[in-house]
Formats: sequence, C-alpha cells, structure tokens
Amino acid sequence: MKRTAPGFFVVLLVFAGCAASGGSPPASEDPSAPPGSSAPDPSTPPSDDGGSGGDIEHPTGSEAIIAVTSAGGMLPVHMQATQTPLFVLTGDGRVIVPGMQTLEFPGPILPVLLERTLTEEGIQLVLAALEETNLFVGDLENRVMQSMIADASDTIFTVDAGGRTSVVTVFALSMLPPDMEPPPGADPAELEAYQVLSRLNDRLTTLETWLPEDAWETDTWQPYQPEALRLYVRDVTDEPIDQDLPGQEVAWPTEEDPAAFGEELPAWGDGTRCSVVEGDAGATWLAALSEANQNTVWTSGDRRYAIQVRPLLPHEPRTCEPAAVSSGTLAPPARG
Repeated sequence: MKRTAPGFFVVLLVFAGCAASGGSPPASEDPSAPPGSSAPDPSTPPSDDGGSGGDIEHPTGSEAIIAVTSAGGMLPVHMQATQTPLFVLTGDGRVIVPGMQTLEFPGPILPVLLERTLTEEGIQLVLAALEETNLFVGDLENRVMQSMIADASDTIFTVDAGGRTSVVTVFALSMLPPDMEPPPGADPAELEAYQVLSRLNDRLTTLETWLPEDAWETDTWQPYQPEALRLYVRDVTDEPIDQDLPGQEVAWPTEEDPAAFGEELPAWGDGTRCSVVEGDAGATWLAALSEANQNTVWTSGDRRYAIQVRPLLPHEPRTCEPAAVSSGTLAPPARG
C-alpha cells in the first residue's frame, strides 16, 4: 500500500560507517547548495510543508521507507551476518535503532534494539529532511575517503519514497573530522556530498533532538520484540572447553534435530547451519534466548552447539539469504 503525493524529486539512501555514531558537526552552510543560494541548516527541523508543498508518497505497511545498514570492512563474516541495521523507518511509522550495548563478556545473546513510532506528520518531516539535502535522485556510490582510510565499512541507505527506490553507498561515512585536511585530489562535488550525507546521517540517528514532540505517536523508546529470528548453529562438540569460562549449558528448546537444523552455509567453512524461526517456534526460541548469553552452549544428546542470533526486522525477508558470502564479504540481499 502506498500514500500518493505530489512528488518527491530527491530521494536518498545513506550508508553509515562502522563508526558513524559521531559524525561531522553541522556547518553554517550546505556546501551542496548552488552558488548564491541559501542552503538549509542541517541542525534545524525542516519546514512543516514536507519540503515539496505536500505529502511525500511512501509505503504504509511493514515495508521500510528508510533502511540504513553497514557492510564490508574488517569484520569477520559471522559478525557481518549478525549485525543489525543502524536505522529503520517502516511505512507504519516505526523507527527501530540499536540500543545501548554493553562491553561485558559474556553479554546477552540477543542484540538490544529499540522502537518508537512516528505519526504521519513525523514521517513527512523525516522525508523532508532527505529532500532538503538538494542531492540527486537515484543510486550513488561515494568513495571519496578511500584515499585516506583503508578497510572501513560502507554505509548504505535504502529509501523507498516518491515512487522510487534509491540506494546510496558511502565509504567511511562520518570519519572525516572537521579539522582534518580533505583527501588529496578529492573531487570537490563528491566531498561536498560526503559532508552533507554525514550530517544527514547524524540527524537520522538523533531524531528526538530535532523532531517536535507531536511528531511522535508514542512517548518513549521501547524494546523491539522480533517476530522472527535468524539462527546460526554450529556443532562445537569436538572443540575444547574453556575451563576459565566454560559457559552455561542449556537443553535445545525445540524438537528438531540440531544436526539437521536449516541449511548448511558452505561458504563459512565451519559447518554452520542457518534457519529462520517464527510463530510458535520463534516464541519458544525468543524465550530461551532471552535467558541466554553469548557463551551459552546448547545441548542435544551428547552433542553441543553454539548459536548466534540475528533478530529480523519487520521489512526483512524471512530467509537466510543475506548470509551468503563472496570473497569473505557478505553479499547484499537481492532486490526485487
């Protein structure tokens, strides 16, 4: 289902870098604005008219309007497979973001995700912030930082609005400090776009600092409760037990044979198998995993298994497809 609207001539998808929690501070002028024009200040909310004189078309169900993800870099394959999106806004107004993660080990096996819901007016303000960047429509790769930084991740924003889907991939987003010299030989237009995208990413991850209170349908952030989980299961029976940190042992909570669980991922090279659980099985697993930690060992008969978990968000397919790997890097999910 879609909301129809007059038009959305700028649609944007941003990739947040693996260290995108900071980002470049707002500038007094937007370098992407044409010479002589007055650029919007990224530190202030967009105007209430939605930026284009009317509502911007977008999905209205569980589909993602905006999804910001991270890929690549030096993370091992299993960590890339289990990392969650950096920001998601769904058609029904739900904003889902990572919550506070502790540095303790073993920590909870389930990643912390938070959820809060925007009104339609709030959705329009967020979409207007994208439109007000004055960037181009369509897919884009920005790699202006590759001459300065090696092995950083890509930040990918996928945006479905205004009747089209756009994907913008940015390498090492928000990793250029304001007092650092720009990359030698950098294309000025590409550098300007990088800076604008860094500021936009900062705004998306701090919505509560600039959206008015009446833009929110709910008052506070709440824990996100997934309806489906992607489980990665590996037989560790023959691996030595760490005597200093042996891990709690918990019985496999469902009836299926873990040795035949889901499908093996040959590219991982360690026998890991993957399957998605939902419905009654998903509820059983969610309850068991809520009591587990990263060092929990799951037992079945005389076999022992390690599990890694990836909660699935409302817009994500209930498959293990994103776990496919190529040359050590996760392959992106197919776009339909």
